[in-house]
Amino acid sequence: MDNQLSTEMFYGMILTGAKQVIINEGELNQLNVFPVADRDTGTNLASMMRYIVDNLSLTREPQELFHQLSQHGLVGCSGNSGLIFSQFFYGLTQHKLTSKTFVKLQEFAFMIMSGYKSAYASVSNPEHGTILTVMERWASSYKELISHTRTTLVDSFQKSVDKAKEALKDTMNQLEILRQHHVVDAGAQGFIHFIEGMLLYLKADSGLRHKMLEERQESNAKVMINHTFEDVAKLPNHRYCFEMVLKTVPEAINVLEQNREYLENLGDSMVIGHAQQMEKLHIHTDSPDLISQHLANFGEVLYQKADDMVMQYNIANTPHNDTAIVIDSMADVPSDWIAKNNIFTFPLQVKINNNSFLDKFAISFRETIVHINDKKTRVGTSAPSAAIVSRGLHFLGQHYKSLIVIPVAKSLSSTYDVILTQVKKITECSVQVVDSCLISGGLGLLVVYANQLVQSKQYSLNEIVKKIEKAKQNIRFLVLVNSLDELIKSGRLSKPVGVMAKLLRLKPIVKLDNKGKPKIIAVAFSKSGGWKKLTKIVNTLQESNTIKTWAIVHSSSENEAQSFKHYIVQETAIKPLYITEASSVGVAHTGRDGMAVAYSTDEIHL
Repeated sequence: MDNQLSTEMFYGMILTGAKQVIINEGELNQLNVFPVADRDTGTNLASMMRYIVDNLSLTREPQELFHQLSQHGLVGCSGNSGLIFSQFFYGLTQHKLTSKTFVKLQEFAFMIMSGYKSAYASVSNPEHGTILTVMERWASSYKELISHTRTTLVDSFQKSVDKAKEALKDTMNQLEILRQHHVVDAGAQGFIHFIEGMLLYLKADSGLRHKMLEERQESNAKVMINHTFEDVAKLPNHRYCFEMVLKTVPEAINVLEQNREYLENLGDSMVIGHAQQMEKLHIHTDSPDLISQHLANFGEVLYQKADDMVMQYNIANTPHNDTAIVIDSMADVPSDWIAKNNIFTFPLQVKINNNSFLDKFAISFRETIVHINDKKTRVGTSAPSAAIVSRGLHFLGQHYKSLIVIPVAKSLSSTYDVILTQVKKITECSVQVVDSCLISGGLGLLVVYANQLVQSKQYSLNEIVKKIEKAKQNIRFLVLVNSLDELIKSGRLSKPVGVMAKLLRLKPIVKLDNKGKPKIIAVAFSKSGGWKKLTKIVNTLQESNTIKTWAIVHSSSENEAQSFKHYIVQETAIKPLYITEASSVGVAHTGRDGMAVAYSTDEIHL
């Protein structure tokens, strides 16, 4: 019938609208100058739409379809515009339908107005000239069209889209920063692409609609690459665009709203989203760890994302090499060096009971140790989210000609496989993935060496990869552990060995071979004894000209690490390349108060 929409029709319209956003990812990134010119609005919206396309399934009742859309939108969304978009979907669920199998046009008008109101309420300081302006124009014009004129389904939708497009053009006259750069709002343009896609499906005949659904997977849609970006805005006020999804208990209502004052003191650009028993936070902050640990007291942390906006800005707006180095958080290297060199990092996940925290971004090794010491707490680790890896690679693909990804040893983590799976979908640039066969400081040294090669601008991509493959054979990692408990729990050492070490109160020195397998090579009865033995090993390596570069990684205090450095320098007269803290994932497997040395036979410079 011409005055109602079936569940099947909505399903097709949503998927087609989502794919229109994905196809235009590159264009949306180019428009992105508000609220932060980090050139990732297209990537954020496309990431959410890919999640919806991959997970949305056809249901019998439209209300159920909208609830499903709301949840997938909330979990898959990223960025300010993404979360606002997801709250539009949530608002669709707030209008009760009279039929279980279709939606009347009048009801659809109320639904989309409810969607707009929900999106508007999610923003702490809504402004004219954004995605909200276009949403409001579309919803109000549609409602006016069907209430005052006799119109067909297609005609009313077409005219309302036209009105929304007029509102889009006007956004550049409503925000000063858009007027300065003569662009429309990127989020608003993304919303237009979505409703235009819905209209395409609505206007198509049955044969074309069937083809549109057959072409459901658009994850590999080629993004237009443009390596030249103008300097459009100043650096952001805060470093991270942080997001998290919190699963709340049924009786908990508006947990994030109740913590608004606390959150506002830690950042800005805050947007709060809701779905059934789920809440999502978007905030620009320098303290994702404080926010994470605080909100974990009010529910289960299901998902997190932390984008380094300063790094994104630098990548998009300043000159850089054609090749980017990409790592995961198991590479223990100083964070200021990572920031200075724009080393893009995929965080592994630390699982604390039912909570999932981003390693190094949302949980430190010190916080992880507190949980390890609590016998009632389950501590585990997992690879980075495939969605986060995919999104990061798509973003980098728009700014670099090639990527070299160096993850933790394949034999020790599924991270390598997760990354490799997503790399196969990248068409924007060349990508090489290297199995480092290393962890922690050893992986850190390899990453520094790889960056050294890229910065020299003397080698081709293939030559760099060959040199990295050779260099990894010359890097080793030794760690003095306080206890073997965590290594045994993770299955990396046998239980009998651990029991014996515990009975004798031994402090073992563990060496990881080139396949990442741990082996006890020495033992001590005290911390000072362990320092002496570790130093003796380093000294022997130096005398045999085996060690050219070394670094310290610790899961203790900074003072303790500095004392260890002075001790080993005094004995050997060689200075470490750097001292850094261990990752939370590393500490989850080696425990507290560890002191480690990574070394290489190659000359490596920061």
